[in-house]
Amino acid sequence: MLAGMKGLRFQIGGAGGMDQRWIRRYAVDPNGEPTGELGPRTSLINPTGGYFVGGSIYFEPFAVGIGAYDLGSEIHYTSDDRLRWHLAPEPDRAPIFCRRDDPTCRLNGGAATQRTDITVAVAWNILANLRIGVGVHLPRLRQRFAYDNSTVLSEHREEDGPRCNRVENPLCAERLGFNGRTRWLPDRDNRPAGFDVALTFGLAFDVSDRVTLGLRYRTRPLVRGGELTLAGDALVCRPDSGGTESDVLPCDVATPIDATLTERVSREAALGAAFILGRSRLWHIDTNLYWIDLCNDIVGRGAGVRTCADSGTQHISLVGLDRNSVLLPESARYRGHQDLFGFDAYTTYTRSNLAIVLGGHFSSPVVRNAARAPGNNDGWRAGITVGVPLRMAQSNLQIVPGYGFDLYLPGNTGRPGAFDPAAALAFAASGGDINSAEADRVLAGQGRPSNAGRYTGAVHTFMLTLRWSERMLGFE
Repeated sequence: MLAGMKGLRFQIGGAGGMDQRWIRRYAVDPNGEPTGELGPRTSLINPTGGYFVGGSIYFEPFAVGIGAYDLGSEIHYTSDDRLRWHLAPEPDRAPIFCRRDDPTCRLNGGAATQRTDITVAVAWNILANLRIGVGVHLPRLRQRFAYDNSTVLSEHREEDGPRCNRVENPLCAERLGFNGRTRWLPDRDNRPAGFDVALTFGLAFDVSDRVTLGLRYRTRPLVRGGELTLAGDALVCRPDSGGTESDVLPCDVATPIDATLTERVSREAALGAAFILGRSRLWHIDTNLYWIDLCNDIVGRGAGVRTCADSGTQHISLVGLDRNSVLLPESARYRGHQDLFGFDAYTTYTRSNLAIVLGGHFSSPVVRNAARAPGNNDGWRAGITVGVPLRMAQSNLQIVPGYGFDLYLPGNTGRPGAFDPAAALAFAASGGDINSAEADRVLAGQGRPSNAGRYTGAVHTFMLTLRWSERMLGFE
């Protein structure tokens, strides 16, 4: 709890590493239906990153802190042609090497998400053993993604004949790429602003001089009822050179169009406990049990454990869409979210100028098993973290190198998975009748090539943190 941090403190930290994925996708028949045969293993390796900058100052009995940090960034630049229907590979270069005069570079492949917060927090020692606090968060979200749609799944492509005789024919693919961010103020092009505010309320109670209990609750963004709007650009194009006049333009000559994306951001709650052990008080154990309401439950709309009121679907609005596109100006990107539950435990041993931190982590999947896809960090996750805080001589500066290893436990989506091309084919055969039995799945964004397969992976993270404090707790 912030109010327990006496004096002046400052901290800056960064993390980077490697995310490995191993995916065996089920082979599909010409109608896109998964067979019982698993295909060869596809290996994806992508970078990871994160940062934190913050500080606090204590004014008896109040403390004030400010920080800027990311909340679980994801980077997926590499993919495979077999996975292009859910994560299109970066064509030939990473976005960092994009030319400023090439507006399509960041739209033609790969995926990345960066969710950041700027936070101001105030805490108060209301009693000798009770502390309360409130934090104000200004959330920002950047996101890009690209995936291919099968034009065979549209009633507009029946005239193409034998060229499009199977669902996953690369010659019958249409790519959708999006790159956008929340804007705190409308820009000169009158794109919508997404400024919002969320609050966190916290409480810590000292049961004794060795045991502390804590509670934390974070609201959804309050201004728009939990919904963030990202303004940006989209590219709807043909990734392969083969095509007809009835297709959209190839990606290397297509022009980006204006686009907006909306999605809901979740509330969170956590329960923590801290313990000091040993006669010399050298052992510290910190635990944290948390829940993230990814289902965005509202009274009367369902429960978040067994059913979801909101499965995380993103709504995309495309302005100036090519009339030859199989997409609609208002489209949906289904993600299949479910509530996230997790547990962290850290053990710290401190002696003289050296300390050792060992942590363990376990969390449930962020999406339902049937919705696992190449471009998501999902699945049951377990890992360990090791850190060594080093005090520099007798100064108040600490350097904390660390390493973390996380394993995405193997999981099988089953068949056909959350995405079902059969529903899209039936919907197209009905002439696009929104009252047909298949309409709901198609309009929700699930009428796409199958994601069925076996997924697993691992993450290696290297961390480095610098801390400065007027008081070096645990080292006196």
